[in-house]
Amino acid sequence: MDALTRVIEEVRARRGLDPRTAVFDVHVEQGPDGCVLVGEATDRAAVEDLVARAAAFGTVMDRIVRLPAHETPAEGFGLVRSAVAPLMSEPRISAAPASHYVLGQRLEVLNRRGPWLRVRGEDAYIGWLHTGYVLLCGEERVHAWANGAEGDPVISLGAELLGDDGSLLCRLPWGSRLVREASGLLRLPDGRAGALGSGEVVEVERLPARFPPDGESVVRTARRWMGTPYQWAGVTPAGADCSGYVQSVFRLHGVALPRDSDMQARAGAPVDPGPGFAALRPGDLLFFAESGERITHVALSLGGSRIIHSALAAGGVAEYDLNGEDEREVRLRGCFRCARRVLPA
Repeated sequence: MDALTRVIEEVRARRGLDPRTAVFDVHVEQGPDGCVLVGEATDRAAVEDLVARAAAFGTVMDRIVRLPAHETPAEGFGLVRSAVAPLMSEPRISAAPASHYVLGQRLEVLNRRGPWLRVRGEDAYIGWLHTGYVLLCGEERVHAWANGAEGDPVISLGAELLGDDGSLLCRLPWGSRLVREASGLLRLPDGRAGALGSGEVVEVERLPARFPPDGESVVRTARRWMGTPYQWAGVTPAGADCSGYVQSVFRLHGVALPRDSDMQARAGAPVDPGPGFAALRPGDLLFFAESGERITHVALSLGGSRIIHSALAAGGVAEYDLNGEDEREVRLRGCFRCARRVLPA
């Protein structure tokens, strides 16, 4: 069993299976007729590799559940039905949130454990959502929602919806996805509809013109989040961490980034920042490590040495100058590791 356990870890390491984007919860147990491989995994090629290597140890039973695994196709996908849904690291309410998804975002359901769903979001991040946050549906409904078959798809920029009696129906963060009916009402995934009270919605087809993928436009959007408090795992103007802030801003501009800063540090192309960061353009990303080389923080360049980021040391979204002499700027400058360009030339 010890040898098989080592093989499991070797397969995990060799295939680079990151638990944030892949499930490989596999272990070995002693059964009545020999060793048994049990658990769950999303990477089927990794499972087959493991099973083939385990054959060298004699008869080894394969009872690994290949994910996704759900009871009916109607439960294989979902739409976020609440304004914000916390994605948990474990299937319990007291677990630490790993990220958040906002209303209307699409999900693939991998499996279910009681009232908890293990899901993979549009950014490939995997975690647990309570069923109260999710409208379960089939793949066809998810595509219909995304493609506008149910009405004109729109994106919220902090919109508030009002019910028939004028009372507040819901507050929707930036990036929420709704559909506008022919009547002008805005419909949520669960079928409720309301009129636009305050805030704004933008038609999905107009996003490229309103939020083009260029540096100056990205910077303007980023500055609209000033005043956002720092919140671990947050992705909205009500609270965001460094990478959630960057991911949400760029998503409006049609640039899909991974969820965490170390993942984002592999996106795009490397950039030489030049002396004193002079070569950086608006929209470039800067990455930092508190110790060693593992990236733990990301900031967005305003051009040259000036940055905007969601920083715990600042309490939220703030602008810094990496050539500045403020204690926080000096410390951050010492943690700089690399820069990347994720926007088109």
